[in-house]
Amino acid sequence: MTKLWTRGWPALAALCVVLASLGVRATVEQREAYARAVAYEHQGDLWRAVDEYRWAIRWYTPWGPDLDDAAQALVEIGQRHAQQDPELAVQALDNLRSGLIAGRSLWQPRADLVAQCTAQLPALLVRVADRRGDPRAVGPAKAKLLAQFEAAYARPVGVGPLTSAAVALGFVVWLGGIVLAVRRGVAGDGRWQPAGWRYLGVAVLGFAVWAAAMAMG
Repeated sequence: MTKLWTRGWPALAALCVVLASLGVRATVEQREAYARAVAYEHQGDLWRAVDEYRWAIRWYTPWGPDLDDAAQALVEIGQRHAQQDPELAVQALDNLRSGLIAGRSLWQPRADLVAQCTAQLPALLVRVADRRGDPRAVGPAKAKLLAQFEAAYARPVGVGPLTSAAVALGFVVWLGGIVLAVRRGVAGDGRWQPAGWRYLGVAVLGFAVWAAAMAMG
């Protein structure tokens, strides 16, 4: 066991470095997107602010420092402009909903806000259709149009927890196999060793699992 650990810890350390780098990048990108969004909102450019808030949410990590603030900003924009500018309200709430769903893995981040947007968006879309002169948004047809939007937003979106777990497992095995292939398959003098093929096979298997899970999602 000690010998196995001695040989395997560099690969494990390399894997941790890669994953940590991805986490750091996501955090930095989220902070920068949120800062841009706040600046655009202060300038009164709400459409660009909404887009940047969306990116702040899509750069999701469980520890993301600006996720809740970006989400709350989109909720407030949606509420403030629901009457006078429903197009902007739809953009804010739909981006909030889609951004949170994009961060789904083994759990759904801020499932309460996803449900809130799902409930509010159909009526807002009917109001947008009315403002644009859509005949389906007035009279008896209005209820049918609302029902259509409600049905559309009620459809399941995203991927299930088992698929998410398969994506994560496949990615880790894929990356770990490559690291181990380099670690075990290349001798000190640079020659390729037969043991490296086994780990390349593991990497290919991990890639296949990852690709299949992504296709299923």
